[in-house]
Amino acid sequence: MTESADLDRMAKEVREAADACGAMILETILASENLPAVAVDVDTFPSLVKHLRPRLIYMLLTKFNAEDEVEASFEEELDRDLKQLVAKYRNRDGLSSRLVLGLMADGVLHGIVETTDWFEEFDIEVDGLAEARLQAQSEAFAQMQEADARKRDAEERKRLAPYIKKLVADARFLAPKISAAKREALAETLFPDLDRSTVRKIVEKAATDLWLSGSEK
Repeated sequence: MTESADLDRMAKEVREAADACGAMILETILASENLPAVAVDVDTFPSLVKHLRPRLIYMLLTKFNAEDEVEASFEEELDRDLKQLVAKYRNRDGLSSRLVLGLMADGVLHGIVETTDWFEEFDIEVDGLAEARLQAQSEAFAQMQEADARKRDAEERKRLAPYIKKLVADARFLAPKISAAKREALAETLFPDLDRSTVRKIVEKAATDLWLSGSEK
């Protein structure tokens, strides 16, 4: 188990090793995307410093702040759920949560990232909450789309209702064995100002209504 006190001790030992060999400590992280790198056990890092005697050591000891961490993770204003997460970890404010160490030797980055157990638990909670919120947002968006679709359908039906009523009132539309093409031709005759797509919708909805009512012959 790694606690904040362990990180503080490790950082102190590295500083002492740096002083012993005249190395300078830079409180930053060395970008390593394009560098060959090896992982070093954090407890052996001070010994490595004494052995390699580097001129520069990269070290970043992060102090935890619950509100800052939550805001950085979610990039939004704190709502009730996020405030509860902050409150849960507020007692960790000011404690060391992560230690990043690195030094260059023969063109190879020797480094380590060590985190406390409680910070790993915090990360797990953040990931879980983020996933749950994303799922809730997806469901809400799907429901909104469904509601919009129902609204558009209702508005379309309301707009077409007078045309459907007039069409089904025409005896020719109810003629036995009349084809869909003839029904469309009839609708085009009755509603010459409507486009073909709208006419087709009117015919389809009228035919469906007749079938549902049992009036279709």
